[in-house]
Amino acid sequence: MEWIDNIVSGLLETYDTNNPYELCDSLGIKIVKLKPSNILLRSKDAFYYRDIENNEVIFIRNDLNEILERFILSHELGHALCNPDLLCAAFNFSNKGKIEKQANYFAFKLSGIKFDETELQGMTLKQISAYTGIPYNILSQLFLE
Repeated sequence: MEWIDNIVSGLLETYDTNNPYELCDSLGIKIVKLKPSNILLRSKDAFYYRDIENNEVIFIRNDLNEILERFILSHELGHALCNPDLLCAAFNFSNKGKIEKQANYFAFKLSGIKFDETELQGMTLKQISAYTGIPYNILSQLFLE
């Protein structure tokens, strides 16, 4: 997924940040936090939407912890940047399609997390997930599939 690496590198070079809140602001993508029960979320954690006039919004649950919210926001930003023809996408932990894997990879790369093999030696993937804040399902998708 070198092309996604190039997108992330370009963002870092252009905006000098990997903060998804700042990137969304710079790119004109609105972030709207909603109660988990809001019908727009359709029982998902987040929902990316682009209308026919290219207005973009990320709807995200308002009860997520900071680390998870940041990762999910990066994931949705990945949809916006990696699939510009996509009009909508919803995040949940069981999505396994190609576009979802691309968005997960984008979010992982944007996070800037570098795995120190010495530091993580002997840890299970679940322990690494707890240590990094990246959901287990996503790590297993990126490293085991």
